[in-house]
Order: sequence, then C-alpha cells, then structure tokens
Amino acid sequence: MTQQKLRVGVIFGGRSCEYDVSLHSAASILANLDTKKYEVIPLGITREGTWLLDVNPDEMQALGERTGERANRQLDKAVVFAGNATVHDLPTLESGKPVGTGPLDVIFPVLHGPYGEDGTIQGLFEMADIPYVGCGVLGSALGMDKEKMKMLFQAIHLPVIPFLAYHRKQWEQVPETILLAVEQELGYPCIVKPANMGSSIGISNAADSKTLE
Repeated sequence: MTQQKLRVGVIFGGRSCEYDVSLHSAASILANLDTKKYEVIPLGITREGTWLLDVNPDEMQALGERTGERANRQLDKAVVFAGNATVHDLPTLESGKPVGTGPLDVIFPVLHGPYGEDGTIQGLFEMADIPYVGCGVLGSALGMDKEKMKMLFQAIHLPVIPFLAYHRKQWEQVPETILLAVEQELGYPCIVKPANMGSSIGISNAADSKTLE
C-alpha cells in the first residue's frame, strides 16, 4: 500500500520589514522539501496581512512590486482556517485548478521578525490545534525580545554584556537623561538596536552622544 503523504503548509511573507528575507528562505525550503514524502501547500501572507493559498515566493515578490495590486489580486482565494485547520477547496493563483481539501498535518512557518518569530503566529497555531515546526509561544516571544531575553539570562546567572533598555516614550520625555546614563554606564563606542526586531535589523554603532542620539 502506498503511504499517504504528510500535508505540510509552508507559510511565508508576512507583515514584517523582513518580508523579502522570508521569501528567500521559503524559496529554498520549497525547493528542497521531498515531494515524494510531503504534499506541500504554500501559504503566502502579503505585507498587508492577506493570506493567499498555493502561491510561490516569486509570485509574492511580483505581487508586492505592482503598485495597487498587492491587496486586491485574488483576495477571494484567501485561506480560511476552520475547525481542524481545513484548507478549503480553493483555486490556485496560477492555473485555477483546485489544490484539494483536508486538514494540514503540520505547518512550517518561514516568517521572519514580528508576527512570525515572536510567538504571535505560534499562538494562532496553538489555538487552532495545528502542529508546527520550531519553538513554542514562550520561547519565540522571549527569543524575539532581546531585553526580556537578557533579563532571563541574568536571572539564571548566564553571562550577559552590560546593556540598557528604554521604551520610546522614555526617549521622547527624557532624552538627555538617557544619553547621560549610556555615557556613564556603557561608554563609547556602544551598539544600538531595536529590542524586538530581527538580530541584524536596525543595528548602529554609536561613537559619541551625537551619533547615539
């Protein structure tokens, strides 16, 4: 008897500044998943948050580059999760042929940055009772928030380099106090980055108070 293939939903794109990185990652994964073992269901999320069924990364890239077409092309083919994550019998973007029905066995999220690596999409999968690849909600959230991650490391006595963390509102209200604290406690040069973006997003090297500001 022929063993039934595992239905794998590969999700990519998303409402993050790392959208393009996600498309590159997804293209590599889709090219290397063994189609003899897996029935692969590509699921693209546009920059605006619309879910599209059976669309490849190249199509998503082209769709995003066409002014005015991002949010209105094939919106009737958006994915709907119902009950046990049934993927409804919807046409594909390219050929109009149905991709079949039935629940996904597992989801492979290939979403970078916010709404993908921060526990939000993982929470959705947990609520829908869909198995998924990667870290759970708490691990994803802590790994994404560098301030909370460092606080956790400190609590269990792991070595962490000196750091200071501030919210935007604090910077807007008392910038001089923050500049002085960084100068006195960390010194220059120091590295500045967002606490909850991808590891290499928004990093800058401050050599003095002017560049720090």
